[in-house]
Amino acid sequence: MRPSLRAALCALAVASAALHAAPAGAVVVERIVAVVGDRPILLSDLRLRARPFLAQILQKVPPGAQQAAAESQMFKELIERMVEEELEAQAADRARINVAADEIDNAFRNIAAAQNKSVAKIYDEARTTSGLSEQDYRDEIRRQILEGKMLQLRVKGRLRLTEDDVRATFDKVVREERRRLEYHPAWIVLRLPAGSSPEAMAERQRLATELATRARRGEDFAGLAKRFSDDTATRDAGGDLGNRATQGSQAAVAGRRPVMALDLEAALMTLDPGHVTDPMRAGDALVVMKLVERAPSKYTTLEAARPEMMQRAQSEVLERAKRKWLEELRRRTHLEVRL
Repeated sequence: MRPSLRAALCALAVASAALHAAPAGAVVVERIVAVVGDRPILLSDLRLRARPFLAQILQKVPPGAQQAAAESQMFKELIERMVEEELEAQAADRARINVAADEIDNAFRNIAAAQNKSVAKIYDEARTTSGLSEQDYRDEIRRQILEGKMLQLRVKGRLRLTEDDVRATFDKVVREERRRLEYHPAWIVLRLPAGSSPEAMAERQRLATELATRARRGEDFAGLAKRFSDDTATRDAGGDLGNRATQGSQAAVAGRRPVMALDLEAALMTLDPGHVTDPMRAGDALVVMKLVERAPSKYTTLEAARPEMMQRAQSEVLERAKRKWLEELRRRTHLEVRL
């Protein structure tokens, strides 16, 4: 162990023993959960930061194994975040960057104004909903301001936002939105009887491919379903499956809409309304699917969404640059995580 680190840890143990003196000569030494450079992160600090997250877990996660797993994952993620904050703080020390009390006050005034509340109300809500004291909340805002300053100094000057970045962000946002929108599919089902010969299986595959091709050329999909589909529940309706929710969406979780099998849904997510999938295997059948319609997107064109996409793209590029900077700090700093 390096001399400076050994000294720091010895001093910490002495201070902790003095602060937490126990009866009958017992000595209580604060546990160290991570070391960043020469600075330790204490278990008590980790627990303090974890309080609002623990409160959320207790409210939302069933007790038992699920709750224990959620708490364990939360502590692992939180200690990583605290390590990153300490790396940033040490970099700020070297750059002689700090955060003044009036900067924190201004930040709270801005938060209060944005929410049309008083600063006192903001503090009160943090205390009642998250268990954060006023000082805890101010410390959190100070960390955020400090990170912003360091990013401004070390990262933002290197940012170069391109048209490809904006386009990629738009495409990503549209894909993500699709996974939340309800959609209306139809299908043609060709059963594959158990024990079918290879020749019979090949014939069914040929028919499925032919039906997909005919539908893509403009032939009425509903008419093809009525003529060829083996699914008696939907055949007379032209293979119509009605409105569906995507897996994991609020409508699906609440049971307001049925869902498709995940692989079938994934294929439909790539389609625009009116388009048809290739034949797919689904259990003991081959299916050809058509996306009849999808709930309208709020993103009509890239140009209409450009201001939002540029802001999102900038945030994503900034986050990538931040990760790269933190990795550089990690490589140059002694790190130990003991959790």
